[in-house]
Amino acid sequence: MFLLAGSLLYFFISKKSKPAFPFIILGLCFFTFAGLNYSGITDEFFKDVIRFFIFIICFNQVSKDTTDKELLIFLLIGALSITVNALFFSNVFGRYSGFYINPNKAGFICLFGFAISYIINSYKLRLVIQFAFIICGIFTLSRSFILMLVLINLASLFADKRNIQTFVVGSAAMIVILTASTLQLNKERFSALNSIFSSNEEVDTQTITEGSRDETWAMYSNVIFNNAIIGAGYKAMRGDSGLAGVEYGVHNTFLMVLGEAGILAFLLIVIIYLALFVRSLKLFSTNQEFTYLSMALIGYLMVAHNYFDKYDVLFVSLWLYNKVRDQHKEDVSQILAY
Repeated sequence: MFLLAGSLLYFFISKKSKPAFPFIILGLCFFTFAGLNYSGITDEFFKDVIRFFIFIICFNQVSKDTTDKELLIFLLIGALSITVNALFFSNVFGRYSGFYINPNKAGFICLFGFAISYIINSYKLRLVIQFAFIICGIFTLSRSFILMLVLINLASLFADKRNIQTFVVGSAAMIVILTASTLQLNKERFSALNSIFSSNEEVDTQTITEGSRDETWAMYSNVIFNNAIIGAGYKAMRGDSGLAGVEYGVHNTFLMVLGEAGILAFLLIVIIYLALFVRSLKLFSTNQEFTYLSMALIGYLMVAHNYFDKYDVLFVSLWLYNKVRDQHKEDVSQILAY
């Protein structure tokens, strides 16, 4: 309630800028088509709609006024809560998430922070911050975190070959986790992770691939194909409807949008994030962090079906959208000035 009131106050007293129309149009398209076949509680649906548009409209200016350093600090605080969770509030589940409840979601918060850490000019300080994000991310024992971390590190080599030192930092973080006997981590996932780095053990591919996302996506294939035009309705792809015969959701935002709201909304969200990635890639030589952040965002969308009510992910999306758009305007202005 306080967050909502604060965002509204900031919206009215701050300098107004151009709204994030792509996200507004996406919301209109998604909720319109998803609402056609929705059979749940109407009040909950409209509350979700109102919250989404208030956030997109009011927090757009907040994201625009947030500097890269401020966002980095915010993400670092969130990531460190995972370590606090693991060290002082351990549990039998053995996967930790800090403020974020879901370990997979927490892993991507660490990835967002890791991506933005490339703004730090001091190489030593950057490696220390990256070490912190990697340690925190490993505590989530998220397979998606490990995969995306490797991809981002590989991409960073194209910007500067010295970034290979980040692999050393990541390896050091792995060693710290693997040798810390006092940590209470999920036995199956920890053993699978340990098998990757151990020369004496066969890699535990069964645990690594068990319950993989492609298996989950396949369970929803009939629902998607049968409702590809206007969708099966709001929350139909999140395990609540029982349409796929499973209790969990599709774990893919793109498929969730396609299955719940149809092809038009699906094309919109694909175009938005593909455009963010392409525009970020064009700025790779000057702002490499934009490319890594767009990669992390797309990675999140590929493995999670909660999007329209995940305000931290939406905020990072708005932040990147505004930064890329503003940078593009500056480049055009400089060209015209000549």
